[in-house]
Amino acid sequence: MSLQGFQCALADLIADPRKCLLARHAPAQALAEYALTERERARLAAMVRDKGMSINCTLFRVNRLTPIYSVLPFTCRLLGPLLTAELDAFWAASQDATLQYRWEAWRFGTWLLDRIESGQVPHGPYEDAIRFELASYDAQAQHLDTAAAPEQGRQRVLSLRYDPGLLFDPGLDAAALRPLEQPVTVVLDASGDALVVRRIDAVPEGRSHGLMQPQLPA
Repeated sequence: MSLQGFQCALADLIADPRKCLLARHAPAQALAEYALTERERARLAAMVRDKGMSINCTLFRVNRLTPIYSVLPFTCRLLGPLLTAELDAFWAASQDATLQYRWEAWRFGTWLLDRIESGQVPHGPYEDAIRFELASYDAQAQHLDTAAAPEQGRQRVLSLRYDPGLLFDPGLDAAALRPLEQPVTVVLDASGDALVVRRIDAVPEGRSHGLMQPQLPA
């Protein structure tokens, strides 16, 4: 029995519900890319029809969603009906998942910003939410990074196109949000016990509007 091929096929089936559904109805097509024996093909065909396979697929997706939703809750809310399709596309394009919240959320956020920039996803308030939530999480987690340079500190400066007071109001319909005539600058300060957000008129000298990429612990 070619254990490596079997394990690879099983992992791919669990990670991709669409492939799993295809394997139920057309196992030869779904499993054609794997080096499997007839016994292995028959075993996998039986496994995808078992009720437990649906549970496996669900648990896999929950495990991948948890880091993203924990760090980017408002981003997920503001994406609305776009969320499911974008998660599916991200997971299909990025098979090497990690349960490190900081890194998995960063990968999804920057991947989504790239898709917005390329026109694959329309512009919207979730752009501000991505930058804000990644920056705030990064600033608050900075003390965990022993390799980070001291000058990075626990502050971030961002330029937002939407009113932050409305952007993160859970009771407000995302469709009602409109961009401001002029961007606003906010400072995220995690140097105390709680994150403090201050709106300012100008960016302090030496700071950048951009989002700093987190320096991950070794």
